[in-house]
Amino acid sequence: MSNTAREPSAQSGQKLDISVKVYPVQDGKNLLANASVTIGGCFAIRGVRVMNSEKGAFVSMPQRKTAEGEYKDICFPTTAEMRKAVNSAVLGEYQRAMSKTENRDSVLDAVKQKAAEVKPPSPDRNRGADKGGR
Repeated sequence: MSNTAREPSAQSGQKLDISVKVYPVQDGKNLLANASVTIGGCFAIRGVRVMNSEKGAFVSMPQRKTAEGEYKDICFPTTAEMRKAVNSAVLGEYQRAMSKTENRDSVLDAVKQKAAEVKPPSPDRNRGADKGGR
């Protein structure tokens, strides 16, 4: 008999809660964003990266460089289902963040354009004349 307690997880049919915070990078070559992932409200992963390649955006888990010069993931999903869930959560949040940025930029551009169209009020020379008439 085993003494390890198991919480209900994706294996028993329940989904784990995966929350993601994405921080887009402005001038990165292949780096599109950094992200933080929290799984089930009790396990956090920092240093997740959204990278760009010829095939499109992908998720890169935190890595360290070995003495031989190879890069090894520090933490990673051990099942295909969990990898798919983490990847889709991170990429989905990245797309939402980018659409918010695009919407914000388009609103700012519209405000700037509208401000440029509006004429500033011309100084009225007779403005001070009617003050004494009251």
